[in-house]
Amino acid sequence: MLRCDEENIYWTGYREKPDRGKLYSWYLEQLKRTDRIMFLVKADSLDEPAGYLYLDIVKNNGEIVAETGHGVNSKYKGRGIGTQIIKFAVDYTTNELKHINKIDGWILEDNVGSIKNVLKNGYIETGEKKRVFIDEKNGFKNMKRYIYEINRR
Repeated sequence: MLRCDEENIYWTGYREKPDRGKLYSWYLEQLKRTDRIMFLVKADSLDEPAGYLYLDIVKNNGEIVAETGHGVNSKYKGRGIGTQIIKFAVDYTTNELKHINKIDGWILEDNVGSIKNVLKNGYIETGEKKRVFIDEKNGFKNMKRYIYEINRR
């Protein structure tokens, strides 16, 4: 299961694999949300998930934006799947969510792979930072904000 992948556990700030029952309940609740769109990514013809994407539709300073969250199963790292996921997020938001003109991504500043990924897909670093508590590190870390502006002209 993707959420039990060691790298996903680390980058989402947890110390250990989630309890299967609690994770199942969490997913069911996420599917009911009207402010979150979720996608599961499969690679090739395999049945196991290779990655995921969610878009949270939120209000930021009076503007409705899509905030991204994504992950790639460690088995599939280095195959460009993360890049394809973010490209899909940009394309989907541009073509299907016409009321949204900006996509946000908050990324831990030491998550070099995700930072390269969003920059490769046309995001820009805003210079904004926020401190978040990371359970895995039992302390706080910095996140940086990256945005993609959709040109609708």
